[in-house]
Amino acid sequence: MTFLIVLGIYFVALAFLVWASRRMPGAASLTLCAGAVLARLWTDSLTPLVAQTGVIIVSPPLSSLVAVALTLLPAFLILGRGPKVGKHHHGILGSLLFAALAVMLTYGAFSNAVVFDSGSRHIVELIMAQEKWITTGAIILAIIEVLVFHKPHSLDEHGRSHKKF
Repeated sequence: MTFLIVLGIYFVALAFLVWASRRMPGAASLTLCAGAVLARLWTDSLTPLVAQTGVIIVSPPLSSLVAVALTLLPAFLILGRGPKVGKHHHGILGSLLFAALAVMLTYGAFSNAVVFDSGSRHIVELIMAQEKWITTGAIILAIIEVLVFHKPHSLDEHGRSHKKF
């Protein structure tokens, strides 16, 4: 059950950070997908560079931390620039979906960092058997949020945005 506790804390921490930002997480959720691609492409190349800077970590493996950082960092950068969430329940649901997608996309790197115990292996296998459905559903809902709730900027006659910061 130790792995499930760590995974649960990771999920809750991500959901809380997104909820506390009071921003719509749709675009950030889509950016998680881009971050996952970046992590897949660059983790092996960047890990030695990070190690050369003096960062030496044995457990969890440094490559796991680099992969998780490459996946999450772009999403949190975009999250800070997103529009504010309008309704409380929208913020809660969006943050839970963001956290679920983040856990699914970082699970491979995350699972390298911890040891499975016999009690959690079965439950994690059940969850991961539904990975494609959870990931697809979260991505579709993120796209719907961006299409429905994100308002385009209005431009004046000189092409300048009227967005207020």
